[in-house]
Amino acid sequence: MLSRRTLIASTAILAAGCSGLEISIPFLGAPEITPLSWVSRPHTGLSAGPVIAQFEEMLRRIERDLQADTESPIGPMRGRYSLELQYFEHYAGSYSDPDAEEFRKPEFLAAWLEEIEADLVTVWHDEARVLGEMGALLPLDQFGGPGGVDFEKEFYAPVLDFFRENGTLYALPADAFPLMLYYDADYFAQMGVAPPDDTWDWDVLVENALKLTQREEDGTVSRWGLSAHTEPIWWALWQNEAELADALTSQCRLQEPAAIAALEFFHGLIHNHGVSPVAFDMDLWRIIDDPAGSPPAMVYTTLPLGASRFNYRRAELPRGKARSVPFDSHIGIAILAQTAKPEAAYTALRGLVHAMRPYVDVPTEREAVARLGQMRTDLEPEEVTAIQNSMEHARLLPQAAAQSRAMYNLVEALVRGDEVTSAVNQACSVLYENR
Repeated sequence: MLSRRTLIASTAILAAGCSGLEISIPFLGAPEITPLSWVSRPHTGLSAGPVIAQFEEMLRRIERDLQADTESPIGPMRGRYSLELQYFEHYAGSYSDPDAEEFRKPEFLAAWLEEIEADLVTVWHDEARVLGEMGALLPLDQFGGPGGVDFEKEFYAPVLDFFRENGTLYALPADAFPLMLYYDADYFAQMGVAPPDDTWDWDVLVENALKLTQREEDGTVSRWGLSAHTEPIWWALWQNEAELADALTSQCRLQEPAAIAALEFFHGLIHNHGVSPVAFDMDLWRIIDDPAGSPPAMVYTTLPLGASRFNYRRAELPRGKARSVPFDSHIGIAILAQTAKPEAAYTALRGLVHAMRPYVDVPTEREAVARLGQMRTDLEPEEVTAIQNSMEHARLLPQAAAQSRAMYNLVEALVRGDEVTSAVNQACSVLYENR
């Protein structure tokens, strides 16, 4: 029971606060603030020193934005938590640590995360799956289901699947990168070619790539019309209703007519029509990034090109028989299983994903993508629509290492100029050898 003296003192302090003194009073019965720690590092693709600093700055801004959100129930004020970012250029024992070659095993990363006693962690999708299976991450499905969150309705299901292992969700995705057709808008206007729209199919793509490819008198290409293989060519198979391998048996399906037709189309872009360079992997990116040259007029890529020296804009992939858009996701936020505060950590997790929306290429929540035009003033209305449509047709990239190796071998052979049947046989052999 409070004494009369205590009540008088409290009244005096409150009166002083009303008269202009900014004094914080912990009211009786108010829930306590739960302190939480969030561990993060930069993207592996952003490894240069200045870029790391930029990425840390972005995380600090996200941290500040989250703190400033006083209205949201998942923000620190109403969610009754505080969040401290612990930033590391590398995680000890992870594949991103250049000084830990002999320690690049998941168990070392799990042990290090346990040692620093964090609650939340930024993870790649492959880390989420491995660490989740090891028991280092808290399964998030316990927060869904009846009376809880319907993740499948809030998020795009294929992006969630990137962070699942054996059906269990171990992280919420923070970003998405759908494969899109980037085109140099200024060059299109210069050449009198209308921008790509949803009427473009494969035939229209070839027709305009031919118009946009420039050659010197000796036949040397001074500017390519297209680069369709900066990413693995899943799009060619899927849009032609074909598959590399059977989902259940893992049997190779590249010999099927639909797959052969798709690969013949891709092969023809390079070796028949001559609109795409005979270059592969890093050699292809050197052509695109050459500061002294002119990159392809159109590029299939998941990586944003809008900040380049050319006025690249985004369009949907030209359609085949089916709408199918491969996508990538770089990072997710997970709850460490060691946390003693799972409910507060989950609230902060949702707050972080929400706060990251303005800083990622494409958000992963349906509601955020629906409002993308309001958040991204750098995008034209047509680009916003193209991104929204692409996310609706997003498809998860195969996670099996055998399929990835087979696809790499397939594209390399087709770019080199091997006959399609020969390239298919090689890829199928790689698939079977690595199953």
